[in-house]
Amino acid sequence: MIVFKGQDFQTLLTGSGETYSNIVVPGIHEYPFTFQIPQGDMPSSFKGTSGKIFYTLEAKLSRSMRAPSKTKTKFTFISKTDPLIPDLMEPQFGIKEEKMKVFNSGNVAMNIRTERIGYLQGEGLKITAEIGNNSSRNIVPKFRLYQKQSFFARGNRRVYTKNVLKEAGETISASTHQTVTKVLTIPNSVCPTILNCKVVHVEYRLKVYLDIPFAAKDPEVKLPVVILSADSEFGKMVPIWPPS
Repeated sequence: MIVFKGQDFQTLLTGSGETYSNIVVPGIHEYPFTFQIPQGDMPSSFKGTSGKIFYTLEAKLSRSMRAPSKTKTKFTFISKTDPLIPDLMEPQFGIKEEKMKVFNSGNVAMNIRTERIGYLQGEGLKITAEIGNNSSRNIVPKFRLYQKQSFFARGNRRVYTKNVLKEAGETISASTHQTVTKVLTIPNSVCPTILNCKVVHVEYRLKVYLDIPFAAKDPEVKLPVVILSADSEFGKMVPIWPPS
């Protein structure tokens, strides 16, 4: 089945290219059809805390001397267009050093690296953490991938965060140095990054922090992560790190 596009409407054609009759006789009728989603920079479907992005398909039946009959249904759209974000292939790194206070002594430091900003749904996100524990306490490195939802309306913005993944590494003893490698598997079901909608943004951050007993605040490093559709063009450009 093919579809002919008009300026303000679409005309259904049969498989042989003929136009369906515009008269519907009494009875039950089926009109199988397909249509091409317009090319363009459209955001993926998304349902968030304070807003949503959704797409609908509407059908209308015009009737003589009576009001038209309408029905519509929602469908899920996943954008295959990669976000216009430069340096998706650029490695990311962050450094944090903190001196212990009150119930602890010494200091801790960490150097966090990821291979790039952009990752696909279902891909493994590899993290390398060089950690120096020059304190009097044992510490535990922890890893968190979270989603940041931003909603814009009338000059205001609401922001919500939601955990996607949380994992912990092995304990690092006092007065030792260690290099930790962790691979977080990005769920296939997670929504791709959305930056091409004026009222809804969906972003991701990787947070690595050191869990220190009795510390006033755990030292942390945050790095940006862009998640793309599993079948986006980006996947043809990069070697994929397998899931853990």
